[in-house]
Amino acid sequence: MSDSAIISVRNLTVRFGTHTIFENVSFDVPRGKIFVILGGSGCGKSTMLRTLTGLVKPATGSIHYGSENLLTAYGNERLRLLKKFGILFQSGGLFASMTLAENVALPLKTSTSMPLERLSDVIAMKLGSVGLSGFEGHLPSEISGGMKKRAGLARAMALDPAILFFDEPSAGLDPVSSASLDKLIRELNSALGTTMIVVTHELDSIALIADYVMMLDKGERGIIAEGTLHDVKRSTDRRVRDFFDRVAG
Repeated sequence: MSDSAIISVRNLTVRFGTHTIFENVSFDVPRGKIFVILGGSGCGKSTMLRTLTGLVKPATGSIHYGSENLLTAYGNERLRLLKKFGILFQSGGLFASMTLAENVALPLKTSTSMPLERLSDVIAMKLGSVGLSGFEGHLPSEISGGMKKRAGLARAMALDPAILFFDEPSAGLDPVSSASLDKLIRELNSALGTTMIVVTHELDSIALIADYVMMLDKGERGIIAEGTLHDVKRSTDRRVRDFFDRVAG
């Protein structure tokens, strides 16, 4: 694992029954960068994200966060490691019966002993950082889809995680809301230096936010291209070129 890598994956294989999603995959995620996992439908992008966050158990391989291997960590060691992650799910993952403030407060209440007055300050700060100041008392049903994603991001950032994971953050959003969320992701990365791992197939988003990309392929059951976006787009692999040539203009 290089000094610049925050995650090091080696020889990772994931199977569901007899179906292999990807096999013997190895890569590093650079610290403090936006690392985009891309590829066509069914290539295993979301499965890779769920594996990196401990939600899917691989058949073989290792996932190191620093010196700690997620796949062999148990008990309090595993819980401590998982607290380094924040996840924004496709839907935003908000609890419908809770206000935005209550949603953001949830991880703070379950994972810290923060006093009430400090809790209110942190909630206001997190919602403010995603452009939702003044919406603390709103329910998810009272705000737009783009705002729900922002609120979900505020909750994902509640514990100041070292790594933020995004599963198709633009899914279900109109182009304006999608571009606004992409801009926010880039701004937060620049301001906080948080490592971000983003699963997406949206080429406009990739062009705006990606520092590094890793392209998976269903037929290959693994990686067919990785590096900076500029380098990957220069690939001579037909599968890579076909993926990027989908965009009109």
